[in-house]
Amino acid sequence: MRVAKIPAVSWRDLPQALDLLKKKLSWKNLDRLCVGSTGLWAPQDKKLARTLLRGRARSICVMSDLELAHAAAFAGGPGVLIIAGTGSVGLSKDEKGLWRRAGGLGPLLGDEGSGFWIGRQALRDPILNRALKSDPLVFAHAKQPVRQIAALAPRVFSLKLKRAHDLREKAAQELASLAVHACRDMKFLNAIPISWRGGLFENPLFLKSFLRALKHINADFVPAAPKLPAEQAAATLNFSTAARIHS
Repeated sequence: MRVAKIPAVSWRDLPQALDLLKKKLSWKNLDRLCVGSTGLWAPQDKKLARTLLRGRARSICVMSDLELAHAAAFAGGPGVLIIAGTGSVGLSKDEKGLWRRAGGLGPLLGDEGSGFWIGRQALRDPILNRALKSDPLVFAHAKQPVRQIAALAPRVFSLKLKRAHDLREKAAQELASLAVHACRDMKFLNAIPISWRGGLFENPLFLKSFLRALKHINADFVPAAPKLPAEQAAATLNFSTAARIHS
């Protein structure tokens, strides 16, 4: 398998990105093309993306990066995926192939338990703010305030303060609640597979807090690390099934 990496682009710029990849990998004709991109959720956007990519491959599958991450986590099978980085979102697929999304509303309306949520809570707490030696006004007027506030989360995790510990636990509980909402009224067998992805989970203490919160909120959750890298999931995805789900 040949692999090449280029800087991330908007899905509207995918044709130009593919031209660049073609030069790097020197392919002649593509049999299958699978795209998972941020901002690609609405059916009309997916339809437009497929139009932009027409003629690039014999078979084309277009989906959001969240849907592709779910396919990677469960190798196309059922389960609940929680993503927590700058923002937070959950996506669930049950035994019958039905889907439900929860969260993912952005910093103004949601993203509870995310890096941004943690950073904002810390900036609002006088003790944590003092420990971080951060000026909230600087973040409020930053060029990319959401990203910069979210970047405070690892620093919060490193603080040896009860307030920091409590904030970490509260964030984990928010994400566990998101998992419950993501699989509400869905049909699973005895257990509910659940996986995770995103920068927050790279912190071992936070991952332990999240797994503990999952067990407390629903004993039917069965945690499992992602099964496949995203690119492998894209390469092996069943296009006929994906078309029914993602079109």
